[in-house]
Amino acid sequence: MSGPKRNPDKLNTIGVVVVGICGAVLVYVTITALQAFYMNDTSEIQTMADYGGQDQTARGKKADELRNISEVSANGASGTYRMKIDDAMKLVVEDAKKDPSHLTGSKLPPSTKESIPPKFGRPTMGAPAAAPADGAGSGAATPAPATPAGNAGAAGSAAPQTPTGSGPGGAASAPGVENAPAGSGAPTR
Repeated sequence: MSGPKRNPDKLNTIGVVVVGICGAVLVYVTITALQAFYMNDTSEIQTMADYGGQDQTARGKKADELRNISEVSANGASGTYRMKIDDAMKLVVEDAKKDPSHLTGSKLPPSTKESIPPKFGRPTMGAPAAAPADGAGSGAATPAPATPAGNAGAAGSAAPQTPTGSGPGGAASAPGVENAPAGSGAPTR
């Protein structure tokens, strides 16, 4: 069987690959755009379905609190009444002008103790103690500076340390200062 010769089949492979890739990209972009549109369109509905009404309790409590401080009314069956917060503040200021020792409230005794002075560091009660004018001691001895046992002098023996202050063998020292026993070689701070 001989007949006319046919042309050989030539497949355009590059064209098929380009069309396939372009089609896949187009499908992916279309799906992503539709999902974005759907999510944008339903996000408010979904949020209300998930979390809707949760702020109603907080709003209601805040409204109740504002009503409690801004309206005059009775406090239930207790026989007491509440007033506006602005009026209460005015009354407190008027009472403070009359007698500031009664700022602790009507049910507490008047505040007659003086407060701690605002000063940086460790608080001290009342006014600071005045130093004696003549230089003589007022009964309280000041601690002598402690020397380590290794710095006693040329003889190499440590001088015995005697406690100063009042009380049986107690050393009067500033708070936070530790005294080491004599001859222990432990440094003091």
